[in-house]
Amino acid sequence: MAKEYRTVGELSGMIMTALAVKDVAVQVRKDHAYGWRPIVVASPGDPIGYQRRVEEIANRLRLQFSLRE
Repeated sequence: MAKEYRTVGELSGMIMTALAVKDVAVQVRKDHAYGWRPIVVASPGDPIGYQRRVEEIANRLRLQFSLRE
């Protein structure tokens, strides 16, 4: 199955929607090992906990989507 290409904005939006927590900001950056990687840049509480949850969501999304450059 071919992966669909998405921009960094689209990927970060999908992650924030799946996370469903207000006041969490996520940036997506290109990564040589995984193709793309999400980074929590702002959160209302524990940023490490949110980062773990965001990475779990990204692992699922990477099966379907690649980063459009």
